[in-house]
Amino acid sequence: MIKICLFLSFFTSLNLHASDSFLDLNDVSILLPLPKPESWSQLPQGTTSGKLGVLLPREYMKNLPQLISSDTNQNLYNYLHVVGMRLDPCFFEGRLPMRCKSQVRMIWQPLKLEQKVTSTFDASLHTFYDLSVDDFKSLLKAISALKKAKTDQNDFLPLGINPFILQEGLAGDYSQKTFSEVFKYVGAGNLSRITFMQLFMNETAWMFGGFDIVNGDLSPIMIPRANSTTQIFANSAGPRPFWFLGGIKPAVSSEENLSFLIEDSRTIYPQQDEQKIIEATKAAFRFENPDLHNPGTIDCVSCHVAQPARSWALRQYPWFNLDTVNQNEIYKSDRDLRNLSPMQVHTDIVRSFGYFMNRPFVAQRTINESAAVIKYINENFQ
Repeated sequence: MIKICLFLSFFTSLNLHASDSFLDLNDVSILLPLPKPESWSQLPQGTTSGKLGVLLPREYMKNLPQLISSDTNQNLYNYLHVVGMRLDPCFFEGRLPMRCKSQVRMIWQPLKLEQKVTSTFDASLHTFYDLSVDDFKSLLKAISALKKAKTDQNDFLPLGINPFILQEGLAGDYSQKTFSEVFKYVGAGNLSRITFMQLFMNETAWMFGGFDIVNGDLSPIMIPRANSTTQIFANSAGPRPFWFLGGIKPAVSSEENLSFLIEDSRTIYPQQDEQKIIEATKAAFRFENPDLHNPGTIDCVSCHVAQPARSWALRQYPWFNLDTVNQNEIYKSDRDLRNLSPMQVHTDIVRSFGYFMNRPFVAQRTINESAAVIKYINENFQ
């Protein structure tokens, strides 16, 4: 969610030298391991307190759409836990130029038991906390110091579960100190936005939307390109979800569009549809590129479905060399941008950062955004 060419006076007061930051993908996008069933409390909950209040006030759940069809939000609140955290020095929406915000974001999923193992529902909330420049700088220094205490080199690892927390566990020193540092700067007092992914229709449809918090009230966000406050992705492809049957509602009218790939895969004929396949895959690559799109220029579904659509097209039509044809649209970085998430052949996984059942899943867009965050920190925090 960063435009690298930004040079804003917003950050001229920062004096964190690039060599002092010592941060990589897993330090700015922190995926937490799932605990054992008896240890769910090791993950932060809505009632967990930061310096500025509880992380997610229960009353906000009343005004959100029901996240899953089998339970109410009020009851689900007790099972909702933070599974990931992200740091962003320059969150902005729309076309340039504009002032950006320093933020901490938290990813929430409801936990459940599956065969005595901790698993998750395929629904989620994201909470956004706005920080001052000085507070964000202090948080970065603290996170960097924690990492330096563990290692004297940066290995440039692919994004996944944070390696130190995975090794020590959620009750370990690194995890507890990370929570302690983050919680100094977040809470209901600076909670500015809540977005949601709702699961319904026998788990074949997902509704997206969000609310800005204005004077304690939830104000619906208009979704870019959709002219609506909610947007649905449906995929009833079966019996195995390795193709698409559904699409986006309301439909996106923009020419930059991947809908051709995801409405009904059976109706695509490569001999006559080559150019349409190339253009739709080009759109997916562009949607994954934080240098080209941000949350103010792309609709929710196109962002979340870009990876399965692009991945499906590359597997289905290898002779079109879609990654080579569209190489100018692909985000590039000196970081390790490999996506090691399992089950990428499944076209019904639209998660950006978190868990599909009990398996960690990270979208390519999130990987690219994390690399862009690191680059922004190294170029602007001087």
